[in-house]
Amino acid sequence: MTTPREEAARWFIRMHRDAGAQPGAADAAAWRTWMDADPRHAAEYAAFEALWQDFDSTPRTEALATAVNTAARQRRNTRRAAITRGVLGVAGLGTAGLLAWRGWLEWQDATVFALARDSAIGERIVLNLPDASVLTLGPASRIATRYTRRQRAVVLEQGEALFDVARDADRHFTIDAGQARITVLGTRFTVNRLPGLVRVSVEHGTVRLAVKGAEGEPSLLLQAGEVGELPDESAGAAPGADGAHASPLPRRVQRDARDSFSSIERGLIVFDSAGLGEIAATLSRWRRQPVRAAVADGTGGPRITAAVQRADVESFLDALPRIAAVRVQERDGATWLAPRSTAPEKIRKN
Repeated sequence: MTTPREEAARWFIRMHRDAGAQPGAADAAAWRTWMDADPRHAAEYAAFEALWQDFDSTPRTEALATAVNTAARQRRNTRRAAITRGVLGVAGLGTAGLLAWRGWLEWQDATVFALARDSAIGERIVLNLPDASVLTLGPASRIATRYTRRQRAVVLEQGEALFDVARDADRHFTIDAGQARITVLGTRFTVNRLPGLVRVSVEHGTVRLAVKGAEGEPSLLLQAGEVGELPDESAGAAPGADGAHASPLPRRVQRDARDSFSSIERGLIVFDSAGLGEIAATLSRWRRQPVRAAVADGTGGPRITAAVQRADVESFLDALPRIAAVRVQERDGATWLAPRSTAPEKIRKN
């Protein structure tokens, strides 16, 4: 099945095959019928007109058709066979063909949609994206989104977000979060940037978690109900028990994936054996005065399991010293959390 883009390319060649000549009545009528059949047809055809307005000779427009057909064959055949045909095709196109192919790639990579948003403390924002995907931004979070004709990309710069991604076999959906790259076709999942790690929780579908820019390195496929984590040195990854930094490879962890959705969807914050760093970062998204941890996760300190309603964050902080071996101290415009074994004078910024 051809796409509207490929059909537009073929119609463009058909309507401009004879330079300077008007298309026949039959061609013009068929072209008008095709244009009126779907709004995407007119949009794609107009894009070709704009891109190739200076490529009006027959050899150059035929070079465009060759490029389009080569791209279609590459999607349908194996990578090796596609590469072979691509090399032979480029060799036969000559200078005009190479210019056409370069213009085609630039058109494919041009930005068709861009959006940058950040949420305030305690705020959640629902964003409807042009491909029918829905992005829910958690509190105190920030994203940047960019769509091209062959890629859908989001950068989670801070905080957490829930993604309900519409399936598009021609355009993967990628999220960069620190050192992590998450790739999907269509699924529902959350991404949470915490001190020293990125956590991905999947409700349905399949998500690939990998180290950004590390081609050939192991990646992790997460299925429905699974949770994966990847150390994030860009956010200050915590050292392990031996003092060495954790290997920046993704790993599957035993957690309930549903816990990650409850915070964004219902304002119910769930901690599952969470360290003080995770607790401090999470609570800071829901209150004006930030919460800081005196020790990094992975360097000791209590592990806490609790569920906290967004309206009960202050009560939870007040009760924390009674339910865990934690000292809470107000200092330097922040609320500091430290293991009870840490003396007050040793509570300092990390």
